[in-house]
Amino acid sequence: MTHAATVLAMHSEMHTLFPNRPDRWGWMDTEGDIEKTIATRGSDVDILLSASIEKLDKAMLDRFPNLKMIASISAGFSNIDLEECRARNIAVTNAPGMNSGDVADLAVTMMTALLLRMPQSQSYIMTDQWVTEAGPIRHSLRNMPVGIVGLGAIGQEIVKRLTPFGVDLKWWGPRPKPEIEIEYVEQLHDLAAQCRGLIICCRPDHTTRHLINDAIFDQLGPDGALVNVSRGSVVDETALIAALKSGRLGGAGLDVFEPEPTNSARWANVPNVILTPHQGGATYETLFAQAALAQSNIENFLDKKALLSSVL
Repeated sequence: MTHAATVLAMHSEMHTLFPNRPDRWGWMDTEGDIEKTIATRGSDVDILLSASIEKLDKAMLDRFPNLKMIASISAGFSNIDLEECRARNIAVTNAPGMNSGDVADLAVTMMTALLLRMPQSQSYIMTDQWVTEAGPIRHSLRNMPVGIVGLGAIGQEIVKRLTPFGVDLKWWGPRPKPEIEIEYVEQLHDLAAQCRGLIICCRPDHTTRHLINDAIFDQLGPDGALVNVSRGSVVDETALIAALKSGRLGGAGLDVFEPEPTNSARWANVPNVILTPHQGGATYETLFAQAALAQSNIENFLDKKALLSSVL
């Protein structure tokens, strides 16, 4: 394909990430109504620009009968029906490894804040419990056991950031990695039992759905903290809320939810939580770098060259 391609961005503001897009891109103007645009002009779309938050399942892909490529500016692609794309010969690219440090920054910030009991300290002040000179006492971070679930790119960036705090790091994943120096715990249940904090950054798929559930919350206990920067499906969110409300779990930091966007009413009376709107990797620097990779992938696709980060 050497002629101009019609490109649809699934987010209305995504055009700001492509200030130098090529003239041969026929950028589709949604006029702020992506649903109407898909309904009326879905058959015109050659290339979709997406992130990891929209569900590109068979039903959605059927609305683009002439689609030839999906270029994602995110690392994850669990939202894309790859079997359908393979059947229809739709090329799929992503932007792997570029936001790992940013996600790790958020995960470590959440975890250290929870282990230092910052939500409880703020509540202590805001509910007028501070009536004497002495406030509550907390544990030191030094030598505190913290576990990581999944030690891919994000997990390894988390290790780099947590190590200077002097915590006792351990990890679990589906298989050990001999090159990793921190302790590997063979069973997730045992990891939770040994740790005060648990950071979830494993791959989200059918094998990890509700991997983190009541049994894990009970092992972490009333002083334990959980952080999830993977996907909302990995944590049983209803059970998590119940554990926080009952005090069986000490605190939680969530950047991902099931479904998204989450409803504020769901969290209105939940204590000791830190919530962010799936923004772990959403920094200006990373988004522009991911968009640049997506642009290069699209250009290579149009020129029939090898894709730089091909999923399919």
